[in-house]
Amino acid sequence: MKLNTALTRSFLMRAVVAAFLVVMTLAFTALPASAQGASGTTLSAYKTAEGFWERQKTYDWTIDKSVSPESLTIERNASQNLTYTITVTRSLASQTDVIGVSGQICVTNGGDRTTENLKLVDQVEYKDGSGQFQSLPGATQTIIPAQQLGPGQSQCYNYQIFFTPVPGATYRNSVKVTITNHSGHLGTEFGPNPKADFSLPPSPAIVEFDENASVTDTPTCPTGFTCTPAASGPWYFTDSDRVVFTTQVTNTSALCDTYYNLDNTATLTESDTGQQHHDSATVSIYTGQCARGCTLTIGYWKTHAGFTGRNPDRVSQFLPIWLGTPNGAKSVEVTTAAQAANILSMNSCDGPSNGITKLYAQLLAAKLNIGNGADGSAAAATIAAADAFLATYGCDAWSSLTRAQKNQVLSWATTLDNYNNGLLGPGHCNL
Repeated sequence: MKLNTALTRSFLMRAVVAAFLVVMTLAFTALPASAQGASGTTLSAYKTAEGFWERQKTYDWTIDKSVSPESLTIERNASQNLTYTITVTRSLASQTDVIGVSGQICVTNGGDRTTENLKLVDQVEYKDGSGQFQSLPGATQTIIPAQQLGPGQSQCYNYQIFFTPVPGATYRNSVKVTITNHSGHLGTEFGPNPKADFSLPPSPAIVEFDENASVTDTPTCPTGFTCTPAASGPWYFTDSDRVVFTTQVTNTSALCDTYYNLDNTATLTESDTGQQHHDSATVSIYTGQCARGCTLTIGYWKTHAGFTGRNPDRVSQFLPIWLGTPNGAKSVEVTTAAQAANILSMNSCDGPSNGITKLYAQLLAAKLNIGNGADGSAAAATIAAADAFLATYGCDAWSSLTRAQKNQVLSWATTLDNYNNGLLGPGHCNL
């Protein structure tokens, strides 16, 4: 009987201890991690606040460019002056009043633990007369730092809040700086609440955007001309204005009887946004009639067949022209300006790699030059020999020619090229 009593008492003691351990375990696991014996940290904070009232003005700009004269004739080795006028106009695109408060919130972690869930909620408050301060609806900013504060670390955060003012009100700025591991408040948002009074300026500060602009100007001087100066500007503008400048254009080596365009583009750049505006002026330059009795290259004749810009058709008046003896078996009769331009561009058969194609082009140009009044005696023998050959051989025969025949064709083409370029005979019209 005594043995059974001792066993019963031992069983009961173990059961009580087990139950106590279960209760303690449940009680311990029910607490948040930060409350399970971990200590928190402390915060201190102060803030600055300065009210602002800005009147933001944004300007837009336009540019207009003109030139006088718009067309002129400049013969070889002659010069002409062009007068350009650039007019810029500044206009007020928008005007906006911006009112608000800005400053810094400086926070210090005074403990030996890194902060958890640091958050700053900044609020503009106001009161009318002697009443209590109250939150201004919509005038708030929440800052959640990307990094927490380590032990002893301090950091300042910038803030800026825009709001619509309340007439006659007094203002202050209040910020709630909270963490969730503040000593004495583990697991809840808690921290300091510094405040700073501020007022709005009596009048707005004027802030301007794109109030200034700069202008540069660059001409695209055509081949065969020089333009002096090669570029103009920059000019700086603080309001609507205009600038007038002169460019001298000299014909140094341009083809005669040819029209060229001199394009000149002015670029305006707004000072803040960098937005650009452009305007161009174009001058048509004619180089004057070519002299008679001299030669012109295949380049001249193919661009004066009526298909290049404003250049006149100088080819048709001399057609038809035979390449080869008239009515020869393989002779080519050139009857239209379009056909002539194609031959002069060496588009026949295999193009410039075909020697007969080259001969066609140079022979046609030589006959056009003679038709235009150039003395052809220096090239007469070559022309006669080439015509006799082309009466029998078309450009499709090039690959089947002997080496000696190919060399002869290329020699004729070279002689006629020299004639057309003024190296043989009466001389070149542009020299």
